[in-house]
Amino acid sequence: MSANIKAKPFAISKQGKFKSKWLKTFPLVILALADVAVFAIPSYMENFLPNVYSYLGLHASEYSQGKALYGYLSIPCYILGVYIGDKFKSKYLIGAALGLITILATWYMTLPFINALTGNKPLVKYQLYVIFCFYSFAKSGLFWAPLWKLVKNNDTEDLVGAAKEQKVGKNNGIQGSLNGLFGLTLAGIGILLLTLNKNKTLPNIVVNNYQISSGFFVLVSLYLVCLISATIMVFAVIKEPKVTDKSFSLKAMFLLLKNWQIWALGILVLGVYMLQMGLSSYINYLDNIFLVGAVVVSIIGIFRTYVMRFLISPFAGRAADKSHSYILWMCIGLFLGIILILIAIILPGFKNDFRQWAIEEPYNWRVIAIKVAACLNLIILGALTWAVVTIRWSPIATEMKVPNYQYAAVVNIISIIAFTPDAFFQQVKAKIEAKHYEVIINPNGDAIRIANQTGNQIILAIGAGMGIIALIFGIVLYIKLHKTNYWSQKRHNKGV
Repeated sequence: MSANIKAKPFAISKQGKFKSKWLKTFPLVILALADVAVFAIPSYMENFLPNVYSYLGLHASEYSQGKALYGYLSIPCYILGVYIGDKFKSKYLIGAALGLITILATWYMTLPFINALTGNKPLVKYQLYVIFCFYSFAKSGLFWAPLWKLVKNNDTEDLVGAAKEQKVGKNNGIQGSLNGLFGLTLAGIGILLLTLNKNKTLPNIVVNNYQISSGFFVLVSLYLVCLISATIMVFAVIKEPKVTDKSFSLKAMFLLLKNWQIWALGILVLGVYMLQMGLSSYINYLDNIFLVGAVVVSIIGIFRTYVMRFLISPFAGRAADKSHSYILWMCIGLFLGIILILIAIILPGFKNDFRQWAIEEPYNWRVIAIKVAACLNLIILGALTWAVVTIRWSPIATEMKVPNYQYAAVVNIISIIAFTPDAFFQQVKAKIEAKHYEVIINPNGDAIRIANQTGNQIILAIGAGMGIIALIFGIVLYIKLHKTNYWSQKRHNKGV
């Protein structure tokens, strides 16, 4: 009897701890769901759906041009975010962004139907461009920096000093892992639907004798449901502590803009982002050039995008928190990523037609070996990229000592620099795809232009080149910060 009496309070205490831990983590669950849903249409679907533009009846270059507009508009929107990101409560900015993106996702979902009803592809193209422009404002101006500020500050009320700032890696890791879990679930359902659709088990939607992929329609609908759910939960569940920090001002904004260390970190993060951009191109590369097969490519895309993020993010965040420098780990990861991209460029050879070779000799052992190597290379690159992405914001408050009331502003300044590839790289990519292309036929008999082998290799080479430049800036920043910290510690120990 006495043993039971002693065990009961222990069980209640354990249950209470679990409940308390769950409640503290739940805001990260909501933010991870919002993150997945917001980036699905402009980014994430490309990571596991080869030739996503074909579902809209558009060419690769037309879709990339729309992404370029999205990137160009992001720059002034990030500048707007520098000022408003720390002026208003993060949950209100995120809620407003989610509401607008819900409307835009609904519009995006109707584009195949507009194409079927009107037969006017330029109309579809220009509507896509408008959607991407508004998406840019919602994501870059309203959603982006407040998201990471909420992630950074989650469950840190009882912490002080370095412990409070260094928890950012752990929080980013948890959010990234949950993002991977949600993304994996949704993408897995999407691939199942598209596979059934392709096998005619799930029939297409027919409008004016035009075949609309029902799998694609349902997948976008699922992301739309997530957007609506996340919008409701952001307002209903997330609570922000009362602001006790200084008020952010225009003067502070201009002082931050003059800080070279922020610009250097921005260029380093740009290199990391180029790895992500390369991954998106790699998916089409596998399907169109290596002829791995759409279903297999989609499964690999899901694995490297979501499974790797789910597995790698928590480990990377905690490991980086225990290290003396997040910037050093980012440099090491970027260096290894550049090597992997160079391997991807070399694998099919140069001035040849690997695609034709794979068609003529599909069971040739060298063809099979190159295909397997390309797939493994993508998976490893995905794991490495998510490890670095998880800690990209961690140096802001730790190594660079940026206070909380300037955190969102600095995230936006870094984003202005780091995500310029959304503009210039997509524009260059569109030009390359328009010049170096092959033609495939979609289920409706439309001739769709895709980048050929040379085009894909040039796209990846640009990514590697930008990564090398970013790596140089990262090394300089690391040396400057830690050389300064080293001599400051020396003087402190000597009592100077």
